[in-house]
Amino acid sequence: MLKTKNINKWLGYEFEPVENMTGKDYSSFVRNLKSELKAQLASGGCKIIVLNKGYFYVSGFVYSRTADRYVYFSTGDVRDKHWYERILYRTATGPRDFKGGTNRFTGIEDFGADVLTLLAAGAHEYAA
Repeated sequence: MLKTKNINKWLGYEFEPVENMTGKDYSSFVRNLKSELKAQLASGGCKIIVLNKGYFYVSGFVYSRTADRYVYFSTGDVRDKHWYERILYRTATGPRDFKGGTNRFTGIEDFGADVLTLLAAGAHEYAA
């Protein structure tokens, strides 16, 4: 379930590059996305410790102090109108582990619950 009202306007939104750069709309989107993800993770005592604002994608790391575990996540290209249906997340050994464990995908509404479930499970699998 979505926790903030501001993220709804970005579901299906068409981002347009401005002279090969991201526009003000994208910066606003990143702030709203961060607020949404923080709100979803708050109940589990987790926080976003790294947030990378790339060229029309957002990635970062979530840390659980209680489980002492990390999860990497990435939206993929948000110019795809359905970006919010397929957000990648996986276990990580730390905030620089971009290889991590097995790829999983979730939607924006289930992101917090799915990340918290993965962290609680204590999964530390890694792709071969």
